[in-house]
Amino acid sequence: MGRTRSSAARALRAAERLDSIASVLGSDAAVAEVLGVSRAQPGRWREGQAPDPDNRDRIIGLDAVIALLSGFLAESSIPKWLNGVNAHLDNRRPISVLREGRVSDVIAAIEAQKSGAFA
Repeated sequence: MGRTRSSAARALRAAERLDSIASVLGSDAAVAEVLGVSRAQPGRWREGQAPDPDNRDRIIGLDAVIALLSGFLAESSIPKWLNGVNAHLDNRRPISVLREGRVSDVIAAIEAQKSGAFA
């Protein structure tokens, strides 16, 4: 029974994070693109299906990245930053780096940009 409750709690937390992420990115389709899943998958997670561990980690990472970006960018600029080429990521797009599961690299790029470092 504890396992079921735990799974339901994880699904609820994932749904809350997805709502937050979708409000910034604009749609579930945009969320699905960033996470590299089917367009229908965010809806399934909201309906109670718990994400597998890899996708759960991606959701948590994306939520953290958006929270950090919200500290110094306007909400409307966050999708542009995620999709733009970033010198701190060897001229790669943060969205591509996130899809590879390299959240720490994106966080480092955010911190470098916040501190005014040049790549």
